[in-house]
Amino acid sequence: MRMNRHWIKGLVLAAGAITTAGLHAAEAPVQRPGYVLQADVQGSGAMTVVFESGFGQGGGAWKDVIAGLGADCRCITYARAGLGKSGTDGKPKTIDQHVADLGAVIDTLAPGVKVVLVGHSYGGLLATEYARRHPERLQGLVLVDPATMGQRHAFMQADRIRVMADDKALLAMLPPSMGADYRVLIAQLDSPGATTPRAMPDVPVALLTSTRVPAAPFVFEETAQGKALWKMQHALLFAGFTRGMHAYVATGHNIERENPAAVVAAIGSVSAPAGGANH
Repeated sequence: MRMNRHWIKGLVLAAGAITTAGLHAAEAPVQRPGYVLQADVQGSGAMTVVFESGFGQGGGAWKDVIAGLGADCRCITYARAGLGKSGTDGKPKTIDQHVADLGAVIDTLAPGVKVVLVGHSYGGLLATEYARRHPERLQGLVLVDPATMGQRHAFMQADRIRVMADDKALLAMLPPSMGADYRVLIAQLDSPGATTPRAMPDVPVALLTSTRVPAAPFVFEETAQGKALWKMQHALLFAGFTRGMHAYVATGHNIERENPAAVVAAIGSVSAPAGGANH
């Protein structure tokens, strides 16, 4: 599963310094049972964009995208439970619990407003699951190199030994609380139900897929074989939607940092009037 292995490098750098988007942002607490999520609201305007970050990352990952959108766009970022300034009840969270927290952020900070939901990596998986359950709340969906429910099965079938080794390396690097979240997550994605076909909502979608294969791959997903499977997973995901666009971006996994303009353009594509790009 691509999102886990790319966490290895990203979290080595970020685990001790997770931040949320900061420039001219107003902090906004979101109450949850047993803890408070800390969100940031930045800018104003008719369009509201909610960002869901990758595993272990706070809203700061989106700062260049937010800058590209400008002050006329109302941008909402937050840190999931136990990250950044957000509280926790001390229990590892399932996908469903994270989706519920995302819903609380949207309902608290954008009540009665259709939003553009943007998710990267694990955040892309959460954004997809939220969209499936609450399509009426979305103006559009942007998936930035997203994880998928079925991809871990695909990677395990291709190279189980390598995937297990990557899991072991990641768990050795993660703080205990994040390691607990990771164990719960892979248990869910290793379950037979993870491969069950899921109906996708009728909302405009923009899916961005990274294509770069490094000269010295660090993990299986960075190899040519891993990249081919990654593209296949995204093609299957996109096929479930009825309208939108799927673009390939010549970057590594963190498209929002390496090419924020591509994400800004994707947000624009799903917020435009009906009749835009299709499959």
